[in-house]
Formats: sequence, C-alpha cells, structure tokens
Amino acid sequence: MKILVALVIALCLLTHPIVCKKHSNDEEHSAFEKNHKKLTLQDDPSYSKLEEIQDHPLGSKILQTIALQLRGNESLSAVSKLLNDLKGDLEGKQIDADNERAQIGSQCKKDLQNYSQRISLSINEIKDAEFKAKRLNEAIAVYQAEINEKARQIKVFQAKDDTLRDIRRQDNLDFSTRTTQMKEMVQAFEVILPKLHQVWDVAAQHKAGSFIEEEAINEALVQLAKIGEENPITAMVALTSTLEPTAVQTLIEKMEAIRDSIKESIKAEEDAEAKNARDTDTILAAIFNAIESLTREKSSDEEALQETIRNRDIQDKRSRDAHAEFNAAKNGNQQRNQQCQEYELQYQQNTIERDKQIAIIRDVQNIIATKIEVVTCFVEENNLF
Repeated sequence: MKILVALVIALCLLTHPIVCKKHSNDEEHSAFEKNHKKLTLQDDPSYSKLEEIQDHPLGSKILQTIALQLRGNESLSAVSKLLNDLKGDLEGKQIDADNERAQIGSQCKKDLQNYSQRISLSINEIKDAEFKAKRLNEAIAVYQAEINEKARQIKVFQAKDDTLRDIRRQDNLDFSTRTTQMKEMVQAFEVILPKLHQVWDVAAQHKAGSFIEEEAINEALVQLAKIGEENPITAMVALTSTLEPTAVQTLIEKMEAIRDSIKESIKAEEDAEAKNARDTDTILAAIFNAIESLTREKSSDEEALQETIRNRDIQDKRSRDAHAEFNAAKNGNQQRNQQCQEYELQYQQNTIERDKQIAIIRDVQNIIATKIEVVTCFVEENNLF
C-alpha cells in the first residue's frame, strides 16, 4: 500500500511541470487573442466614429451614460429609450424652429416691405414737397418783385402829385400876381379916363384950337396926380400934362383900347387859369386813382405773399417731416434686416447643431444595435467606466 502511494506521488511529481507549462501557454494564447480582438475592434470604422462622437459634448455624455450601464451590467434598453426620446425631442424642436422660422420669415418680409413702402412714400413726399416749395419760392420772388415795383410806382406818382401841386400853387400865385396887376391897370384906366373925358369935354366946348380954360384942365390933371406915385397912371398923368388938349381924344381912344385889351387878357388869363386848374385836378384825380389802385393791388399782393409764405412753410415742414420719416424708416429697415439676418444665422447654426446631434444619436443607436463589442472596447480603452 505504501509502495502504491509512493508511486502515485512520484508520478504526480513527474507530470506537474507539463501541466504548469500547458497552463502558462493557455494564458498567453488568451492574451494574444484578446489583444488581437481589441486591435480588430479598434480597426472597425465604428470605433473611429465613436471617437468623433466623443469629441462632441452630447456624444461624450451619451457614451458616459452607456459606460455606466455597461459597468453595472445593466441592459442598454434604457439607453436606447433615452436616445429615442432625445432624438424625438430634437426633431420636435427642429419642427418648432422650422415653424417659427416660417412665421418670423413671413413677419420679416412684411416688416421689410412695410419699411420699403415707408421709404418709397417718404421719398415721394420729399420730392413733392420740395417741388411745391420751389414753385412757391418762385411765386414769393414774383410777389416781392411786384410789391417792390408797385411801391416804386406809388412813390413816383406821389412825387408827381407833389410836383403838380407845387406847380399849380406857383401857377395860381403867378396868375394872381398878373391879374392883380392888370386889374390895377384897368382900375387906373377907369379912374383916369373920366378925367381925360372932362379935359376933352372942355376942349370940345371951345372947339379945337380955340381958347381953353386952363384952370379946368389943370384942375383935372391935379386930381389925376393925387392918385399916387406908385399907381401906374402916374406916368400917364405926367404924359397927359404935356399934351395939347386936342391930342387928348387920341389918347383916350388908345387908353380905352388898352383897357379893353387888358380886360380881355384878364378874361383869357382867368379862362386859362380855370382850364389849368381843371386839367391839373383831372391829372391829380388820375394820379390819386392810380395810387389807390396800386395801393389796393399792393395790399392784395402782400396778402397773397403772406399766404404763399405760409403755404411754402407748410411744404418745408412736409419736407422736414418726410426726411425724418425717411431716416426713421431707413434706420428701422436696417435694424430689422439685421435682426432677421441674425435670426436666420442663428436658425441655421441651431439647425446644423441639431442635425449633428440627431446624426450622433442615430450613429450611436446603429453602433449599439450592430457593434456592441466595439462600444464596449471603446469604453474600456477610454476609461469611461
């Protein structure tokens, strides 16, 4: 019995190195196969895709979530549901964003059209206001020129009126002086002629060339001399005193002719003066009417000028308001256009990001469904456990 035990022990001792060596070879083979499998998994295109996914914030979070599930040896069905929900949420947000974009795009279009219409209307308003203001300024210049011309004409007529009145006063004064002198001469003739007739009557009673009572003649001449030195008949008295009585008749006839001529001259002067006065009054009346007419026209032009100035000011205000509206609409259009462009840019960026996130989720879903070993290998290699 002891011998049998010893043999068994010896046999075991002889066979143990072989078993140990075989076990070592199995471990090396297993490690080789594992390393080979890992290299094979890393060469899989899905592995590279997972590396790209991990570079994205959402992809990194998804892979960390998967790593937690794998570490707990839990089913990935919860992860699949989470990915489906997340993808559905992103797709819903994209639909909402598309609808919102359509609404905002429509509103942007309307707003920009409204600003464009306001700009167009304000430009037309500016052109119309400036055109009318230009015409009104031209009318203002015409009114001002007409008012100045009428004022000049009124001044000219007033000067003519003053001149005519001065001439009329001087003519009347000259007329008065002339007629006064002529009337004084007539008066002198009216005084001297009766005395001369007395001389003639005395001479006639004694016949021509006969004796004349010198006292009667001398008395008549003395009475004539008493009229005064300043009277025009003084010279006549002096002349008469030297005449022969028979020459008095001729003198009387001459003096009566002169007196009558002076009376006719006075009548002609009076007629001429009356006509001159009437003609002057007619001219003055015409000047007065012209001044009155020009004054009314000037007043009417001044009222029209003020009305035109008010209308011009209204057009100027229209132009200023239209310029303000144009600037407001232009600035509003620029701001709104910038807002719409910024929104569109943000929409495009968000859409690209959502599309990328949805693509990541789909890639993860596809890899999980078809390449779970690659996922496990990636998680292990990147220490996501």
